[in-house]
Amino acid sequence: MVELFRKKPYQGQTPQNSKIIFLSSDANYTEQLSNSHFFNYILEYQNDGINFWKKYNCHHPFLLDKYPFNKTMDGVPFHRNFSKLGLTSNYAESISFVELLNIPTIGNKSENRKRFYELVDIDHLKYIEELILNNKGTLFFISNGVLKEMQKFQKKYGVFKYLNLTSNPKEPLLQKLNDNMIVEIYHFSSSNIHDQISEIRVKVDNWLMN
Repeated sequence: MVELFRKKPYQGQTPQNSKIIFLSSDANYTEQLSNSHFFNYILEYQNDGINFWKKYNCHHPFLLDKYPFNKTMDGVPFHRNFSKLGLTSNYAESISFVELLNIPTIGNKSENRKRFYELVDIDHLKYIEELILNNKGTLFFISNGVLKEMQKFQKKYGVFKYLNLTSNPKEPLLQKLNDNMIVEIYHFSSSNIHDQISEIRVKVDNWLMN
């Protein structure tokens, strides 16, 4: 799984070919996953997220009825809430999921932040930076927590300096960079995201119509 992420540090469409990128902190899985037959679905998804979405009519294996683990933790709430956007497989070729870490994780980041920062790969951060600064007309949805992490990386690694994160901290970030746009949202695992679902869906559809 780690090797798959090293080769493809994203899920879904290739980020360079995506119109919509959802940027999160890490791809989180249950510790028991690799010892389960269900692991094959995860490998299938990571290998080709577009075909997975079209084949199973859901964007992530966590949503399959066969998922055998706790559905209230380990990344599942994120994807369950994401599915409430109501996006069909017709969107599969337009959407990519990218994380600040380029490897899969287990456990809660908030319980071991030190380990999270130890896993940060500077080259991967620069890869994300190139995606944000390109001129391909990409819409980025970034959660407020991830933006705070990116602010820390500004100071530590000198990346993401162009992000206007301090202009008005009480207002969600909405920033245009070349032909790209960054929209701050709640994390999809947060209960607050439910109030933004319809707004995010409208933004997705409007962007893809341009």
